[in-house]
Amino acid sequence: MINRVGRTELLTKRTCWKCGAEIESLSLCDRCAALQPIPAEADYFTLFHLGAQLKIDLPQLQAKFYELSRAFHPDFYQKKSAEEQAISLENSAIVNKAYRTLRDPVQRAEYLIQRVEGGGAISTEAPADLFDEIFEVQELLEEAKEVPSDPAERDRLLRALREAQVKFEARQEEGRQALDQFSSEWDRLQDARHNPGDADLSEEQKRILAEIKRILSHRGYLERVIDNLEAGIEKLKGEKGT
Repeated sequence: MINRVGRTELLTKRTCWKCGAEIESLSLCDRCAALQPIPAEADYFTLFHLGAQLKIDLPQLQAKFYELSRAFHPDFYQKKSAEEQAISLENSAIVNKAYRTLRDPVQRAEYLIQRVEGGGAISTEAPADLFDEIFEVQELLEEAKEVPSDPAERDRLLRALREAQVKFEARQEEGRQALDQFSSEWDRLQDARHNPGDADLSEEQKRILAEIKRILSHRGYLERVIDNLEAGIEKLKGEKGT
């Protein structure tokens, strides 16, 4: 399904909702100048004139965002028809959501995988090599629910939670670096394709996407563990200060 990503289907001919003329422009009908809705099947990469790449030029993305925001801003359509006012609101919402997705490397990778594979959100999964550490963290967090009255015991528990936090944050950073590396590999292979819009992925591309998907799956789980650790630490610190 890679042919759904990073191509120019936004600009292929379609029919104006108002006058029925064939149009190629993203925003306006060439005949009646009516504002046109962004096609439902359009992908975010295409909307921002990008290929299916994971390492993008953020200033370029921002510049395109400002351009699209001006083109669809509801203030410019206050004197237009109710249909065009509604379209401007819908288009602005799509542009904002697309920008928020593409400017974040994690969300960008998740979105590309969803477009390529046609699936939903990536499920979270615990890293198998951290099962023992995760079990220990769960036990520590259970202890933290009932804050020890003994200051020494409370300090011991606080130190243990902080050590676990450092360890899991380091693992999360390793995942971020790996995602960056695999993103560069994906882009290199995309650039080397004779037809980047071809539906067939190479075996190497499939492998890289599988690795990225694994990293994202682990990242979501680790983020939840880190949040729980932070909550446990804050609770113990609060009790210590009272």
